Amino acid sequence: MEGRRSSEIPHGPNNPLKDVLQHRKRDETFRRLFRLPDTEKVIDEINVCYICDMDPDNKSKLPASAIVRKNMYPGKLYQSQNFLAFQSGDVASMTKPGISHQSFILPLYTITRFERINDDHHRSALSFKTWHKMTHYLKVDAEKTACEKFCDFLKIGLEANVLNMKGSLKLFLSTCKSEELLQTPEGPIHISDPIGGLGLQFGFKSDTTVEKDDEKTAIWVDYFQENGRNLTLCKQPYVFSEMVKEGLPNSLRGEIWEVCSGSIFLRFANHGLYENLLETHKNEVSPSMDDIDKDLHRSLPEYAAYQAPEGIDRLRRVLTAYSWKNPDIGYCQAMNIVTSSLLIYMTEEQAFWTLNTLVDQLCPGYYSSSMYGVLLDQVVLERLVEKYLPNITLHFKEKDIQLSVACLPWFLTLFINSMPLPFAFRILDCFFMEGPKILFQIALAVLKAHEKELCEVDDDSELLIVVKNFFASLNLPEGTTEEDYAKKFTIFKQLMKSAYTDFNKVTSDKINKYRKENELKIIGGVESFTKRNALRHVKNTAHFGPEEISNIYDHFFGALYYAKDGHEQPEMDLIAFTKMLEHMTTWAKPANINSSGNSENLQVMQEVSEAFILRLFNYFKSDKNHFGITLNDTISKLGEILRGDIMSKANFYFSLYNPDKSEHLNNGELHTMATELFWLMTTLEVEFDAWDAICNFIALSAEYSNTKDDVDALLALLKQEVNPDDSTYFAKHVSILHNALMGSDTPVIEVTLPVLRMIILTEDRLEQFIQTIIPASFKLEKEVIERQKGLGHEIFEALFVEGRKLANTMAYPDHLTPNGGKSQSASSRHNSPAVSPKPRSTRSTNSVAVSNKASEEEYEFV
Repeated sequence: MEGRRSSEIPHGPNNPLKDVLQHRKRDETFRRLFRLPDTEKVIDEINVCYICDMDPDNKSKLPASAIVRKNMYPGKLYQSQNFLAFQSGDVASMTKPGISHQSFILPLYTITRFERINDDHHRSALSFKTWHKMTHYLKVDAEKTACEKFCDFLKIGLEANVLNMKGSLKLFLSTCKSEELLQTPEGPIHISDPIGGLGLQFGFKSDTTVEKDDEKTAIWVDYFQENGRNLTLCKQPYVFSEMVKEGLPNSLRGEIWEVCSGSIFLRFANHGLYENLLETHKNEVSPSMDDIDKDLHRSLPEYAAYQAPEGIDRLRRVLTAYSWKNPDIGYCQAMNIVTSSLLIYMTEEQAFWTLNTLVDQLCPGYYSSSMYGVLLDQVVLERLVEKYLPNITLHFKEKDIQLSVACLPWFLTLFINSMPLPFAFRILDCFFMEGPKILFQIALAVLKAHEKELCEVDDDSELLIVVKNFFASLNLPEGTTEEDYAKKFTIFKQLMKSAYTDFNKVTSDKINKYRKENELKIIGGVESFTKRNALRHVKNTAHFGPEEISNIYDHFFGALYYAKDGHEQPEMDLIAFTKMLEHMTTWAKPANINSSGNSENLQVMQEVSEAFILRLFNYFKSDKNHFGITLNDTISKLGEILRGDIMSKANFYFSLYNPDKSEHLNNGELHTMATELFWLMTTLEVEFDAWDAICNFIALSAEYSNTKDDVDALLALLKQEVNPDDSTYFAKHVSILHNALMGSDTPVIEVTLPVLRMIILTEDRLEQFIQTIIPASFKLEKEVIERQKGLGHEIFEALFVEGRKLANTMAYPDHLTPNGGKSQSASSRHNSPAVSPKPRSTRSTNSVAVSNKASEEEYEFV
């Protein structure tokens, strides 16, 4: 199947969902491996051999057999919509401990020249030249047709990215520190203002001297010149990782963090969005603002910038912008700690996108109201401790000691609040390069270093004392001598050595395996705890019993889950509220205008239904100026509909149709009430004559409003004959109601609350409907099968439905189909001056060149 494009992967005839899920898993693995945006999907992949240290000017003079084997790295080359990515080794070796890989990620908008070369033996090779003048040369280990397909798709992708290269690349590169360090008077990039974070003004909490830091910077500059930089950085095996482990130079730390995390690609794709978020919402107050303001001055109190307006303002802007971009999370505890660290080395925009990557990809679920991600990782850590440090596990079980008491803050703040900042930043260096596995390795190393002491503690408090004493031994107070610093640095280096050597078998694959084994248990535990905690805070039970309250909770948050695609949200908007009613009642389900029956009739019923649900939504909101409906609102207002006597329910209906809180209901409000009650009666298929009951309700309203003389005329309008078998029966009666109550000759009707109560008591059918039939239409208790599901099954079902939907519509994107220019996008490109084909002389037997000349650069896809 090598080299086959995704649309050609055969779908199982009986299980298309399985194929969809396999493709999804492959895409997720690809994005995780190369830290790419969530929108990227694998278009094609082929086996190649990457040739290092090959002078592009000499490659044509050397036969393939003359290439020194030590410079050859077999691996796989992947292609997505906007990236080429290479990793050496096979799939099995990619996550093995102790193996370093040759890898690179090339955004297509950084490739200025692409060439496919065939030698005399009809073997193919690919050559890529980047904006930074580096050439990548790869021998293709695949059939000729597979190589041709790969190249066809690649040319389309390169053409689609030319505008990014011409319009955005140079501007973006001027925001990169590496470009500032390597700029030359004759070069295309000229940067005058220093690029960096708060450290430029307030200093860096460095673990090294200025001289040593300058030496590190010089080494990285040499590395950039040989291996590309920022967007085109190539990671040489062993060399790159060892340079990171040695501690990054202060000037380049921010850029290397965003390169390793992948946030640099997000920043390029969304350049300017950060400033736009702040500008768009400059006159608004974020719902998270109170929580953000509380934590601003608690962020790295030992760093001077966060005791000054400059630092506080930058931190506030980044956290606020994130709360606007991702309102489902908004702001959560510990985000301030991580972001304040980023801002020491990064600009606001860099920190903003790195925070996005951290929350969404590197540490999913850490920064949420339930913190399910970090809770899950505490269970994973316990599994790892049981495997590698069994004596600690046995002792803690015997003493009933909770490991997470000490370790949870390490993970939540990425050790920033535990370690002195110079050492914490060294951990962040490794974290952005290695991913979350380094957190587990360091935690295990800390526990191993104190295994003997930990096996003697008797309770949680003694556990905390042991670990706090260790971290205190690393403190670097003002006036620390060079000798004392050397001792503390030695302790830290021993810790990191232990993490990498003693626990090198703690791989990302192993962590993900343990996560999958325990995630449903954690989700269930979080769900149960959250539910118990929420129910304890219910202010008004509205005469519901504990089981009924529990079921209302399930309906409430179940609707939120599906309406918000699984994202957390404490309040229901109209969509979620409608979902809840659809599950609670039969009358809230949308009318099927495509079913048998008159479409006009069903359309009118749907409009009345939507109006009634919107009215309920606005009434349920306790705070009319707020976002939506809380759990307390739901319980309280459901109590008004379902509990109490007929007098209290009359109060509910009077208030429901009296939004301006006047003393009486007027003609328009009565018209709306009568229409919606008639719709409810029709939908619920009451046994009495619904229309006659509504007519009597209107007549009594007129009679009690001192308009007795007009009752007969009003009834004459209402009692127009409509055949019960008429397909427009409902629509015609709605029209009759409107003409009777809203016509020019209609008498003025005013119904006060006492009058409404009297009318309901007089009209037995209306009393029965409000007192018994409507409450009975609410099914608070879930079906038995639903109660057995749990959130885990709900999540699976949501994925299943989504997968089925994808399976039914899955096709390869038209704009990536090499069909001779017949696709829509290819057609549109034909009329575009961006890229035009022209013949080119090469030694290849079947090469085709595509070039585009810009003001300073020639882009060629050969």
